[in-house]
Amino acid sequence: MQQRSFFSILAMASLFVCLSSTEVLAQNAQGGTANHGTYITVPSGTVNDWVLLVSPREMGFEEPGSEADNALLKLECFVIPINAYTWQVVARYKLRPWSTRDGVWNAGSANYILVHR
Repeated sequence: MQQRSFFSILAMASLFVCLSSTEVLAQNAQGGTANHGTYITVPSGTVNDWVLLVSPREMGFEEPGSEADNALLKLECFVIPINAYTWQVVARYKLRPWSTRDGVWNAGSANYILVHR
């Protein structure tokens, strides 16, 4: 029981540090959300001076009352460098809404964080 209490306190302390971080800890970073096809441009320098991390935000949708026939087939969440200053976000999912039909690609959204190297 003592071990669990220590880890709980450690987890809470870590969460507090993350939530209370100020610009001092993240002065070279910025983040936000982007829809499929959005362009993200670096604030200064080129894409080689920055690291861009994306993760899925909203992929798929709920279809109440028909959970037995739909399927989420594939997620894609990444960026493509367009030129020396810009990336394009790919955030999409393939959903099969009915069991007798092929999947359909839909636009999703992603979270991103851009950090200067």
